[in-house]
Amino acid sequence: MPVTFVSSHARLGGAERYLETLIERLGPGWLSGVVCLEDGPAVERLRQRGVAIEVLPTGRRALAAAWAALKLRRLLRRHRPAVVHANGIKAAVVSVLATRGMGLPVVWVKHDFTGDGRVAQMLAARCRAVIGVSAAVVETFGSKSSDAKVHVVHNGLPAVNADRERGRRLVAEALGLEPTAVIGLVGRLDRDKGQRELVGVLPEIVRRVPEIRVALVGPENPARPEYVAELRSALTREGLTDVVSFLGFREDVLELMSGFDVVVVPSVPDERGLGREGFGFVGLESFAVGTPVVAYDDGALRETLGDCALLVPPGDRAALADALVRVLEDDGLRAGLVRCGRERLEGRFSVEAMVEAMKEHYRQAANTAT
Repeated sequence: MPVTFVSSHARLGGAERYLETLIERLGPGWLSGVVCLEDGPAVERLRQRGVAIEVLPTGRRALAAAWAALKLRRLLRRHRPAVVHANGIKAAVVSVLATRGMGLPVVWVKHDFTGDGRVAQMLAARCRAVIGVSAAVVETFGSKSSDAKVHVVHNGLPAVNADRERGRRLVAEALGLEPTAVIGLVGRLDRDKGQRELVGVLPEIVRRVPEIRVALVGPENPARPEYVAELRSALTREGLTDVVSFLGFREDVLELMSGFDVVVVPSVPDERGLGREGFGFVGLESFAVGTPVVAYDDGALRETLGDCALLVPPGDRAALADALVRVLEDDGLRAGLVRCGRERLEGRFSVEAMVEAMKEHYRQAANTAT
């Protein structure tokens, strides 16, 4: 069942990591080609793994999408897939345009809330199937979410062998000191990932846990360089520059996370109303390495993390600070969250289950097409 994969982005976010895992695990006979609508680090990672990938740079304007669709149509005629997997909404738009009149089914994997409402509904009508990585991201389809076209396939995480002692050594090396307690926030440096939320409550946390240190792990968003400057200015005003370390992108992020005392996921909507977590990879990765999680209760995080994380009302900074301090100070609570998280991860989010479910959806899409 040859599949051509079309990716909206080439960042190193959850959607790109999902695609990388899926392609690696599908096995022989499933891959007819990979196309990315922008260049970036995810493209290079796939190429390093021996995956041939073609880049069709595509902007946001309609003419750019039409141009990319024309190029993609030519590639599809060469790839001769049975199904097109559109990874993200931009990929779905371009794939639907490219396959018009070809009888080639498009399976749109929806990772977030972009275009929710009329745009998403119109696009879904032109796809053979819509696969949400969580029930939250397909809520926009309302009663149609129960139709045969719309499905939920949770992301799966590969097994992780975490060594907490090594993790603590890596954290100490990264911070340049032997920390007593560390809060980690993993995600690109951008408003929707909530670094500003954590910085905003940091004075209260330092008052209650004076030895605390914070590690911000993730690359800057080149489109918004002012955001990091704002974070640094806020830290300078509060006299907290020595408390927070900006570690940038790290290949060893999972090992680092195993050395944190708690991981926080304070994601917030951006100016367009986007930014809620459509799945919550970081929370599940924390479960995998045995680190407890505190998060805003928004998007898909309750669906994904359940009762195995401390979830507080979105935007409630006082509750966020209280939850973080509770986890830092209560060994029993921390141990219980870690145990719960590992059991939840093993029972619900296996890579094998994800891959088999996607194979079945590809088969159904292709069979329906014929």
